Amino acid sequence: MIKINISITLFAIIFSASSYAMSPDAIEGKLLYQVCSTCHDQALNPPKAPPMWEVKRQYKRHSLDDETFIKNIVTFVEAPSLETTIHKEAVENFNLMSPMPLPDDMLKKIATYILEEEFPPPCDYWKNALARAKTAGDMEQTRWYQKMHRRSCSNN
Repeated sequence: MIKINISITLFAIIFSASSYAMSPDAIEGKLLYQVCSTCHDQALNPPKAPPMWEVKRQYKRHSLDDETFIKNIVTFVEAPSLETTIHKEAVENFNLMSPMPLPDDMLKKIATYILEEEFPPPCDYWKNALARAKTAGDMEQTRWYQKMHRRSCSNN
C-alpha cells in the first residue's frame, strides 16, 4: 500500500513538473525577451507600453490557436501598424511601438516564450495607473483600476 502511494505521489510530481516545462524555443525566447521588457516592464512609472500580461491576454483572445498567436505577434512586431494591431487601446495610450528589426526565428522564439510564460497580474502597473487616474480626476478609470487591483492583487 505504501509503495502504491509513493508511486502515485512520484507520478503526480513528475507529471506536474513536466506540464510547466517550457519548450526549447520558449527557453531561448526568454533570454531574447529582455529587449521587450525594457518597455513592457509592468513596474515602469510612467509606463512605456502595456504590461506583457495584458498583451498576452489580448493576443490570446484574438487567436484561434498557438500558431496564430505567434504569427500575429511576429507580424505586428516586425512592422507595427494600425492595420496589424490587436491591442488598439494600447496604441491609443502609448502610440505604435517601434519595429523590432530582429530575424523571424528570434521573433518567433520570443512570441513562443510570451505564449508559454505565465505572467503575473500587473499589480504595480494597476497601482500606478490608479494613482494617475485619481490625480487626473478620472473616476471611471479610477474605479476600473481599483477593481482590477483588488481582484488580482489582494496580497499587494
